[in-house]
Amino acid sequence: MAREAKQIPKRRVVWSLNAVAFSWSVGLGAAVPVIPLLAMQLQDHIALAGLVITMGGAGRLTVSYATGFMLDRFGRRRVALVGVTIRMIFSFAEGLSPTYLALVGSRFMSGVGTAIWGTGLATITADISTRADRGSITGSRQGFMHLGMVIGPIVGAAAWAATGDIRVPFMINGVSKAICLLIFLFMMVETRSLSDDDDAQVPATPAKSAAESTVPKQGLLTTWRAVFASGFILVLVGLFAAGLFRAAVGDTMIPVYVRNELGLPQSALGFVLSTIGVGGLGASFIGGRMADRFGVGSVMIPGALITAAGMGLLIAGPGALGLIILGAVLGAGVTLVHVGTNAFAIDISPRGRRGRFFGQTQAAMHSAALVGPIAVGAIADWAGFGPAFGAIAVFFVIMVPIGVMMARHKVTKTNAGAGVS
Repeated sequence: MAREAKQIPKRRVVWSLNAVAFSWSVGLGAAVPVIPLLAMQLQDHIALAGLVITMGGAGRLTVSYATGFMLDRFGRRRVALVGVTIRMIFSFAEGLSPTYLALVGSRFMSGVGTAIWGTGLATITADISTRADRGSITGSRQGFMHLGMVIGPIVGAAAWAATGDIRVPFMINGVSKAICLLIFLFMMVETRSLSDDDDAQVPATPAKSAAESTVPKQGLLTTWRAVFASGFILVLVGLFAAGLFRAAVGDTMIPVYVRNELGLPQSALGFVLSTIGVGGLGASFIGGRMADRFGVGSVMIPGALITAAGMGLLIAGPGALGLIILGAVLGAGVTLVHVGTNAFAIDISPRGRRGRFFGQTQAAMHSAALVGPIAVGAIADWAGFGPAFGAIAVFFVIMVPIGVMMARHKVTKTNAGAGVS
């Protein structure tokens, strides 16, 4: 196993991850803003348009746990190829949907493909990372993702304007997934051997989750203390926070707030959403290097505070320029939280069963996409946007002690990053 691991070209794998992150996000950025608009053309009802959005999260959550087992059993590259193929097929199918129900079904299956693909990428990133570079590798992948999310909406809007066809952005999304498929077919190599390349070999017993592998059988209270001490729950909370911001704030609350509450034009909304990506782009590269040099607490704690402060300032109802500035601030803050959590997850991911570990932790982010928009939207309907933004701010304040616990967590040798050449 060690000889095989040393032959894996690390730089090639890293740049393959960056390339697919960029291509994937360009297509996603082109298609996501028009999904509810197409849904309303097929079925003129706002609630039903929202259901189309949540169906993607339902599909992701459905297969997240099973994906982890498949990654450990059949290999990262092979399973990821299945995921991107499913996503590519149903990206085209979304744009070709003749009826509302066809669009709902395509969105669900797109979510299935996304979960398989995303969990595969997270596991590959952990395989090739060491304690010295896991933040940089994670940050660069996140940076290229944000770059794609900045460019994607521009490309999608321009294509729609040029053709007058709302379905064209979906075709762009499908082509972007085809590019990801080609990159994985011809550039990516299998990295599963790196997970097993360890001085302390993993016993040939049925694999357990990271939480289960550190939990003694000594009663319920002791068990939950051990689960928390393992760091597994810290990862779940961090990924839930990142998913909550993206689904509840970026995709749901800010568009409604800008257009309906503040009455600002569509161009202002476009600038706000773009600056969230710009802020995330800068924070990804900087945060990754900070995590490697100073530890995950150096990005988790300021990221949580920045996001909480930004959400608090939204309550004041800033104008168009203020919203654009706040977009960059919020994008930077939540990206620092995401990068720090991913780096910490790599630190504690157990060799030999990393697929299962990331299948379980990614489920936390997928669950946020399901419950976040509904919960935060309910607060906004009941009490207004201020309390809704305030609730998000309080949640990210709670992330500060989570970051402190991550910084103080002791990572065992068996959970250290795998070395590659």
